[in-house]
Amino acid sequence: MHDNHIKNINEHTAPCVFDTWSKYFGAYYTDNGQAFFRLFTFPDTEKVFLEIKPFNKNIIRYEMHRTEICIWQLELEKGIINNGERYRFVILRNNEYISVKDPCSMWQDSYFKWSRIYNHSLYNWTDKSWMCGKNSKKVSRLANITNKLSPVEALRVYELHIGTLTAEGTFKSAKEKIKHIAQNLHFNAIEIMPVENTYSFNWGYDGVDKYSPNHTYGTPDDLKDFIDYAHNLGINVIIDIVPNHLGPDIAQLHKTGPYIEGENCFGYKFNFEKDEYSVYVRDFIVGAALNWIINYHADGLRVDMTKFMCSDYTMKEMAAEINYHVPDAFLIAEDGRDNDDRVIRKFPPEESEENEINHEKFIKKIRDNNISLSALGFDSEWDFPFHKQISSMLLGIWDCRIKNLCSFDYSLRAAQARVKYAMSHDEIGNIDGTRLITKIMVNELNLNDKICDCCHSLKCKRAAHAAHRVLVALVSGELENMSEDERKEFYESNYLTCNFSVEEVLNSYLKAVTMHKLAIGKVYSIPGPKMIFQGDESANLAYFKFFRKFSTGPETYLRDKGYEPGLSAFLDSKLNSVKVCDKYKYINDSMEKYTSDLNILCENNISLSSGNIEKTLVNTQADVHAIYTRKIYNEICSVSNFSGTAFNANYGLMFPKGKWKEVLNSDDVLYGGSGNYKNNNIYEKYSYISLAPYSITFFEKAD
Repeated sequence: MHDNHIKNINEHTAPCVFDTWSKYFGAYYTDNGQAFFRLFTFPDTEKVFLEIKPFNKNIIRYEMHRTEICIWQLELEKGIINNGERYRFVILRNNEYISVKDPCSMWQDSYFKWSRIYNHSLYNWTDKSWMCGKNSKKVSRLANITNKLSPVEALRVYELHIGTLTAEGTFKSAKEKIKHIAQNLHFNAIEIMPVENTYSFNWGYDGVDKYSPNHTYGTPDDLKDFIDYAHNLGINVIIDIVPNHLGPDIAQLHKTGPYIEGENCFGYKFNFEKDEYSVYVRDFIVGAALNWIINYHADGLRVDMTKFMCSDYTMKEMAAEINYHVPDAFLIAEDGRDNDDRVIRKFPPEESEENEINHEKFIKKIRDNNISLSALGFDSEWDFPFHKQISSMLLGIWDCRIKNLCSFDYSLRAAQARVKYAMSHDEIGNIDGTRLITKIMVNELNLNDKICDCCHSLKCKRAAHAAHRVLVALVSGELENMSEDERKEFYESNYLTCNFSVEEVLNSYLKAVTMHKLAIGKVYSIPGPKMIFQGDESANLAYFKFFRKFSTGPETYLRDKGYEPGLSAFLDSKLNSVKVCDKYKYINDSMEKYTSDLNILCENNISLSSGNIEKTLVNTQADVHAIYTRKIYNEICSVSNFSGTAFNANYGLMFPKGKWKEVLNSDDVLYGGSGNYKNNNIYEKYSYISLAPYSITFFEKAD
C-alpha cells in the first residue's frame, strides 16, 4: 500500500493555516510540504482508503489509520500529491466499498466524486496592511478610538449574488462591479450570498461542499483575488454561510459519516446535538466558518437562519473559535425565531397619541432582549421587524398593517443594533421575484382587481408579473411605440382586463420610484448597520427569482411563485436583463446619485452610524416621522413624509437646540425629484419646513 511514502502520524502538528485549531478535517499541506488527510466517518467503518488520481497517471490507493473511534488520517511525503490533483476517500463498511469526495474539500471543479487538493499558502495576498488593521475603513468588532478601525455599526452593506451580478456571473467579472460599488456608490462593505459549492446554479443556500467555492463562479484563487481586490478598494467582505442544513441535491455526507440528523424544511439537518458523535459535526461546521475567514480573508460572516441549526451551543462554539483565532472578525446572525425576544421584539401596548411613551423603559427592554445573541458571541442580526414595518407603510402587507406611526417608532429604536434593509433577496425572490418598485406599482394601478379570474394566490402572482412586464415595456420604450390595439393585446396577454395609457403607467412608475427612495432613505436614517440589495441602488427593475435548478426536476410547490425555477428564471435575474432606453436612464442615474450621497452623508456624520436616537417626533395624522440622532458633536434630524400630501413651508417641526440646515432631500432634482420642496433657510426651535410627498429630508446641525 505504498507504506514507504507514509509519514508517522504521531509526528503530525496542527496545520499552519488554522494555527492551533487542531480539530481541522480535510486535506491540506503542512509547513514541510507533506499532504495531510483527516476524515470523520462512521464508528463502525472497517477500513478507509485514500485514492489519488495524479495528472495523467493511474489511480493510487493508500490505507488510512484510525486514530479515534471515527477519525481516520494519513500523511504523505512531499511530492506524492501535487496542488490541484484529485483525490477521494473509499470507506469499507458492512462489506461494502463506498467512494466519497472529501466532506471538507477546498476545491471542487464539479459537485460530486473527486475532490482537488488545494494549497492555500501558494496564493500571494496583497492586502497585508488591511489585514493588519492599518486601514481605518476596515470594520472590526474590536474597533475603538485607539486603533481607529470602523465599528460594526458603521457597515453600509451592498448585498450581491455573484452569479447574477454580471452577465458572466464569475468572481473575475464581479471585480469591475465592486470597483463601482466602492468608488462611485461609496459603500464600505459587500455581502456575498453563499458561494459554497453546490449543484448547478441557485442562490447558494443549498451548498453541498461547505469549504469549497462554487465551481461555476471560478477557482479558489479567483475568490481570493476578488476579496484581495475588494480590500484594496477599501471594501469589507462579508460571506454568507449556511450551517443550518445541507443542500438536498447530490449530497454525500449521509454516506460519509454521522453528519446528518434527518431533514428540516431546507434539506438535510446537521447532527449538532444528537449523540456522542455530534462534537465532530460541530467541529466540521465551525471549521467551515473559520475557513472563509482565515483562508479567504473574509472580514465577517452572515450566518443563515441560525434558528434552524437548533443548536445555540454550536453558534457559541463557532463564535468562540472565530473570536480566538481572528478576534476582529464579526458575526451577523439571520435568526428569525418567531417567538424569541432576540428577534421579534415585543412592543409595549399601543398608547393613545396623547400619552407620552416611556422611551427610557423601552430602550432598557431592547437592551435586555439583545443579551441572548450577544451572549452567543454574535455582533448583529438581520432586522426582520424593520423590513416588515417598511413594507406595511408602503405596501400595506403583513398582519402588522400600521394605522399610525407609533409601532414604527418602536421598531426603529430597536433597529439601531441590527442590519436594516427595505428589501433583501428573500423578500424579493421568496414572494414573486419582483422588487419594491414593482410591488408598489401593483398597488398604484390596482392590478389585483384587474387580473382575469383565477384563484387569489395565483392572482397576486399574476398581478406582480404583469406589473413587471408593463414596467419593462415602459422603460425599454416599447410601450410608447405600441398602437392602442397593440397595447390592448399586450395587456390581455398578461391577464389584465384594462388598457392603461402610457401616461398612467409612467406616473405610477415615478411615484413608485419616489416611494422606493423614501424606503432607502429611512434605512439610512437609523444609526447602525445598513444594507441594500444589488440593483436597488439604481432602481433596477430586474427580477430576482428563486432560480434554483433541481437535480430531479422542480418541485411542484414552486409553481405557486408564478414561474418555474431553472435557467430562464436565472437569466431573468441577471442585473443586465432589463434594457432601459435613453429617455428613462436618468431615473437609474439619479437613484445611484441618491444612494451615493446617502453613503457619503453616513460616512461624514457618525451619528448615522454609531450614534443614538435621542428623540423622535410622531405625527400620526400627517404620517410624518422625525428622528434626531446624535454622536458627540455630530447631529442629524431626518423627517420622513409617508403621505401623499405636500407641505410647502407649512409643516411645523420642533428642532432640537441649535441651528439646522438641509443637507439632503430625496425630492432634489439631482435625484429625479421636483426640487420644489427644498429648505434653503437656517432653522431653529419651532420652524415651518417643506416636505414633498413620500419623501425624506435630512437636516444637519449648522453650528
